[in-house]
Amino acid sequence: MRGYMQLIDFMRELGDGILDHLPEEQRIGLLDTEKIVENWMLRKSYLQALSLKKDITTYADLYKTGDYAVDEILADYDLCFIPERFGVEEHIFLTSILGLIDFHIEKKRKAFFIKCFGWLGYK
Repeated sequence: MRGYMQLIDFMRELGDGILDHLPEEQRIGLLDTEKIVENWMLRKSYLQALSLKKDITTYADLYKTGDYAVDEILADYDLCFIPERFGVEEHIFLTSILGLIDFHIEKKRKAFFIKCFGWLGYK
């Protein structure tokens, strides 16, 4: 079974971004989903970003089949997704941001190749 560590880390970042730890009346300066994903990606490597994508797709596939084992793992880390905050269930929300994650993965891939092979273009 996968460890889902990148998903766990992303869910923590998501909770911090929407200030989930504060009472409703003190939530000022909430981050939108794009900014949360961007902040997470800035701190992570290309391989960690790929792992997050794999964690999300595996989680969504398991959820669709009725296997809630990942929810138990998230509960062990005191991570609770509140559907009312985003207006959809967790697996729908996570699959909806896969395009945004793919965008950042592609940016990281290009940056990696420029870093590794960019010297070939210089004389």
